[in-house]
Amino acid sequence: MSNELIIVKQLPMIEEHLKERSEEIEKKVENAKSLVCTEENVKTIKEVRTELNKEFKELEIQRKMVKEQILAPYTQFEEIYKTYISDKYKSADIDLKNKIDTVENELKKQKEQEIKEYFEEYKQANKIDFIAYDQAKINVTLSASKKSLKEQAKAFIDKIVDDLRLIETQEHKAEILVEYKNDLNVSKAITTVTNRFKAIEEEKKRQEELKQKQLEEAQRIADENIRVQTEETKKALDNFNVNKTVVLQKPVEEKQEKILTLKFTVRGTRTKLKELKQFLESGGYDYE
Repeated sequence: MSNELIIVKQLPMIEEHLKERSEEIEKKVENAKSLVCTEENVKTIKEVRTELNKEFKELEIQRKMVKEQILAPYTQFEEIYKTYISDKYKSADIDLKNKIDTVENELKKQKEQEIKEYFEEYKQANKIDFIAYDQAKINVTLSASKKSLKEQAKAFIDKIVDDLRLIETQEHKAEILVEYKNDLNVSKAITTVTNRFKAIEEEKKRQEELKQKQLEEAQRIADENIRVQTEETKKALDNFNVNKTVVLQKPVEEKQEKILTLKFTVRGTRTKLKELKQFLESGGYDYE
C-alpha cells in the first residue's frame, strides 16, 4: 500500500505566481515607508495607506478562495478516508479497550478486596473500631504488588496505634480521643483540647475574680450602710440624753416628764453592737 494518498501539484504554480506579485508589492511598500509625513502631505500619505490596505484585502479574499479550492478535494478525501479506514481502526480500538478494561477492572477489584480484608483483620487485631479502609487512601493499581499494598495498610494502622498510645498518656485523654477521631491528626487533637481546657480554666478564674470583686463591693456597701446607721443611732441617743439632762435640772415642783419609747433597728458587726449595748447600759436606758 502506498503512503502517498494525495499529491498536490497546484501548490508550486501558486507559489511562483506569488513570488512575481511579491516584487511589485515590495516596491510599493518600500516607497510608502520612505515617505515623510508632514502637515502638507498627511492627506496624501493617508491615501497611499488606504490604497495599500485595499490591495491587501483583495489579495486576502483571493487567498481564502484558493484555500477553499485547495481544501475541497482534501475534505472529500477525509470523509472517504474516515469511512473506509479510520472508523474501522477506531471501532476495533474501542472494542479491544473495553475488553481490556473489563478484565483489568475485575483484577483490580479482586486485588483491592484482598487488601480491604487484610485491613479489616489487622484493624480488629489491634482492637480499633473507628477507622475505615477509605481513610487509608491506598491507591490500588495493577502494577502495585499485593505485598506493597498490604504494607501501606499496615503502616496506616500502626500509626493509629502509636497515636492512641500517645493519647493515653495525656491528661484529658478522653476529650483528645474524641477530637482525634475527626481527622486522625494526633498533634492537632492534643493542641485543640489543651487550648480548650486552658481557655475554660482562664474563664473560671475570670468568673471567680469577678464574683470576688462583686462580693467585696457588696461588703463595702454594707459596711458603709452600717457605719451611717450607727452614726445616726449615736446622734439620736445623744439628743435623747441631752433632753433627759434638761428634765433633771428643772424645779422639783414641776410635773415629772412623761417617759417615752423610741423604737429603731440597729445593724452592725458583732463588735459594734456590743459597744452599743454597753453604751445603753452605762447610760441607764431601759431597752428590750
